Amino acid sequence: MENKKPFKMGGLVLGKDKQLMGNEKIYFIGEDVHGLIIGATRCGKGRTLVLQTIGVLAMAKESSIVCDPKGENHDYTAHFLRKCGIDVFTLDFKDPLKSNHYNFLQSIIDAVAEGNLSQAIDYVWDITGALVGEAKGEKLWSNGEASIIASCIMIVVFENMDNPAYQNLTNVFYFIAEMCKAPKQGEEMALARYMKQLKVKNPTHPAVGLVAISDIAPSKTRGSFYTSALTTLRLFTNPLIYEMTKTTDFRARDIGTKPTTVFMILPDGKTTYYSLASLFCTQVYSGLSDFADKLGGRLPIRVNYVLDEFGNFTKIPEFAGQLSVGGGRGIRFNLFLQSLAQLEEKYGREIARIIRSNCETWIYLQAEDLETQKEVSERLGKYTTTSYSLSSSQQHYTSNASQSVNLVGRELLTPNEVSRIRRPYNLVTSRNDPVIMTSPDLSKWLFNDFYGLGSKEHNNKLRMIRSDARKTHQEEGIILWGIWKKYQ
Repeated sequence: MENKKPFKMGGLVLGKDKQLMGNEKIYFIGEDVHGLIIGATRCGKGRTLVLQTIGVLAMAKESSIVCDPKGENHDYTAHFLRKCGIDVFTLDFKDPLKSNHYNFLQSIIDAVAEGNLSQAIDYVWDITGALVGEAKGEKLWSNGEASIIASCIMIVVFENMDNPAYQNLTNVFYFIAEMCKAPKQGEEMALARYMKQLKVKNPTHPAVGLVAISDIAPSKTRGSFYTSALTTLRLFTNPLIYEMTKTTDFRARDIGTKPTTVFMILPDGKTTYYSLASLFCTQVYSGLSDFADKLGGRLPIRVNYVLDEFGNFTKIPEFAGQLSVGGGRGIRFNLFLQSLAQLEEKYGREIARIIRSNCETWIYLQAEDLETQKEVSERLGKYTTTSYSLSSSQQHYTSNASQSVNLVGRELLTPNEVSRIRRPYNLVTSRNDPVIMTSPDLSKWLFNDFYGLGSKEHNNKLRMIRSDARKTHQEEGIILWGIWKKYQ
């Protein structure tokens, strides 16, 4: 492996051909385009496309952000990636004490430290929008909740620039929980008293403007804002999530300046932490976009999102817009879905259509629903074929026969024919002609040797050894700001 030349570029793997002398010819997408991969549960997309794509990107020294249900991708490839000179980080929601640290407030902290308050406020609204999501009913409720979270984030960050241990979302949760408790009769809420003092102390404090939306609502309505805000931030009360998010080991711009792979390891079968995975993807994209703009519009190192189980992600704000402009900045998305219905369920019919149209390359592995098969069939288009017909009739002692030849249109593949595609074959469509590619199981690729893999029993043992070798943090307990004690 050490003697092999790195690839000039990498991308989403489509398939391979065997060559002489045991070599392989790998087909992948090198252009700045996004990919949509359709694969039903247990269709083998991880072992036929994902693991190979991770390897090709590493050999091209491109960065990647990989959604990794169960942690298999990390366990199989991390050793190989480091040999390729890739910095490897994990956000491990399955075993947080083995995770790297990532503080979701770090971009805001850095902007405040640089004196760039306008950018800090933009980042506050980015994180708040991702956490709260779009309004499903009247906007008053979501806007009020977002206003509370945004203002309290800015308070926790701005007032603790000399105390970084308090600058995290766990402290934001407890600040809201303690400062927004119902006051005794005749008394004012602690948060209201705090904000009054803040306005006197610093009339231009950024939190003052952020809280204005909720301030104009009646007191009973504000109570709903506080409850909703605490519900949204509830995951950060978990001591293990606090341990994972209390500080930062890397920043978004690092991913765009040196070859880096971040594995988002998520529990298999649970969608609890997919909202935090969505938030991470949103924050990294925002940070990379701002960084690219400072460098003339493009990142020094191309960044690839490899989002397996994308259908489980919570809705990413303005995702269609990210796809539209991301490629030009050197940011590519590869979205793995079980069916197209998952996209419509999360984003609605119109936005889902825009997302699909922004993904130039589609790879169809297998789908169980007819609507997905129909859309893939329609995407392939039709071709002209010849139709023959023969008819005859007989009356008494005479007979007549006629035949005709017609040109008719026919689907290149009917929905039924699409449904019959099985591994190792996959169907690739793009702006060029469609093609059937061969992408066998990982065991039949050279990457299997590069990763040190073998039989199923060997791989299970190897995963256990590599997982046990990962550094484990000590749980130190939650450190709280405690400012609310002055107001109780």
